[in-house]
Amino acid sequence: MIEQPHFSSFFCLALLTGHAVGQQPNIVFLLADDLGYNDIGYHNPDIITPNIDLLASQGVILEQNYVQPICTPTRSALLTGTYPFHIGRQAGPLTYNQPTGLTLDKKLLPQYLQDKGYATHMIGKWHLGFCKPEYLPTSRGFDSHYGYWGGAEDYYTKMVGPPGNQGYDFYDGEEVELSAAGIYSTELYTTRANTIIQNHAAETADKPLFLYMAYQATHTPLAAPQRFQDMYPHISDPDRMMFSAAASALDESVMNITQTLKDTGLYDNTIIVFMGDNGGQPGNRGGGNNYPLRGMKGTTWEGGVRTPAFIHSPLLGASGISVDHLIHVTDWLPTFMKAAGATDEEIAAVEMDGVDQWEVIKDPENSVSRREDVVLNMQDAPQGNHGPKGAYRKGEYKIVVHPSPQDGWIEPPTAEKYSPESQIYNLTRAPQLHYLFNVVDDPEEREDLSTIETDILHEMTQAFNSLHDEMVPADDPENGSGGLQDGVWVTGWC
Repeated sequence: MIEQPHFSSFFCLALLTGHAVGQQPNIVFLLADDLGYNDIGYHNPDIITPNIDLLASQGVILEQNYVQPICTPTRSALLTGTYPFHIGRQAGPLTYNQPTGLTLDKKLLPQYLQDKGYATHMIGKWHLGFCKPEYLPTSRGFDSHYGYWGGAEDYYTKMVGPPGNQGYDFYDGEEVELSAAGIYSTELYTTRANTIIQNHAAETADKPLFLYMAYQATHTPLAAPQRFQDMYPHISDPDRMMFSAAASALDESVMNITQTLKDTGLYDNTIIVFMGDNGGQPGNRGGGNNYPLRGMKGTTWEGGVRTPAFIHSPLLGASGISVDHLIHVTDWLPTFMKAAGATDEEIAAVEMDGVDQWEVIKDPENSVSRREDVVLNMQDAPQGNHGPKGAYRKGEYKIVVHPSPQDGWIEPPTAEKYSPESQIYNLTRAPQLHYLFNVVDDPEEREDLSTIETDILHEMTQAFNSLHDEMVPADDPENGSGGLQDGVWVTGWC
């Protein structure tokens, strides 16, 4: 069974007290890429992340934090507060040549925060479309963006694409930033974050700050400076070693940003949220791990959609707890709106799937999550099958429908055991359309209840199928051309 972190159960509520009364809190949202359940120190001591662990131990760890199975859908859900299947973003990650992007019909989180007087800045990975300027982060509510528009690239060269068709992808706003080449991305992002925080404190401290840090780490192609690789001499598997090194580099970044918040006097009125965007990828050179959860990135097993997450803030008090409140990535938009001063009426007027969890954040020990169920993904079933595929949780039960063939409980590599590829792709199980689990009692999804709790299976299946009627067709066009020009990925071609 999964062991919970051994943190104090005492929680001294101090939110919105003292000097912070009436103030809008600064919000720093730290999103790690492909960081699985077993890829963080407070779940796995083999991963060296002491600074993240300390922040978590002094905050609120969210052990029932759910996301989407893969990059673009999670990011669209975060910024719109809407399930991907409601806006056509359920199919998977956008490619560099796809002539589309996050629907322009939706107002995004930074735009709502701008309405409340926030300065809004984004650093890192966008991955929500760039074929025309209207899709870019600086057109969607961010005062600035420093990073890359696509989904994956080299940490140093900033190049992406197959041999013979590679292009450079790194921007400061809408201007190509060639000086970024050769510098490790996590270090670049940390430097820019510190500059934004320092400038904000010196020049616009009268405004609240929203900083969205969408790290490249720990996505492939894995890389990390040598000093972080040297921290893992005991890991023989090269992918797991490099992944771990990238996680430790990310940990140092979190430490430096937190220290800058303290040095500038912003920390005392800041909420820090940290989470992974989807499960880790054990195979395909990914190096990630979700053990003891089942599955991986790209699947709707718990290992694909349940990631490390916590909230840290001096506004929360000095001690830490771990809670099992059901929270989904769509919830952050209404929650941050409430924190920024939006009324219940303003929040209710927004068409979205997210649930305001502000009261849970303020007093997690004496509050109950307002979320009763969550759609973990929904797509059309494979050709020849009927109905939708995906996963749905309601209360303590979860159904998985038409699951991915990528399956298993993948243990991390050891000195004696190298790559977990065989555990993933050679796993065999009888073909089955529906699985039912009690994920409160069985978070590892080892006991299928579909033939035992037939009434519950029927109820869950009916609910899931009824939601299929709300699904918007996937916005998943064929690749176009024109995005790569003179060796640089550009906008303005669709």
